Amino acid sequence: MSDTATDPKYVDAVRKGLSEVLNKDVSGAGENVRLFDELGLDSSSALELLITIEEILDVQFDADELDMTHFETVGSLAGFVAAEAGA
Repeated sequence: MSDTATDPKYVDAVRKGLSEVLNKDVSGAGENVRLFDELGLDSSSALELLITIEEILDVQFDADELDMTHFETVGSLAGFVAAEAGA
């Protein structure tokens, strides 16, 4: 499976947010890295992650648009973030 072509700005924002929320460096995480299975994200840290990404990018996410499929991988979350940010 190849990495999707998501704008690096949003992939970097997801990585930065993950690093802050999980208190570990995930700056090298590929877009196919699974957030829950491989990085140890859980439901409460997922919410904290969204808030952190909102602060990083100065955007607001519509919670009604949010689906757990957005949290499968770094790339899927970056795609959601890009869509919500109007990229």
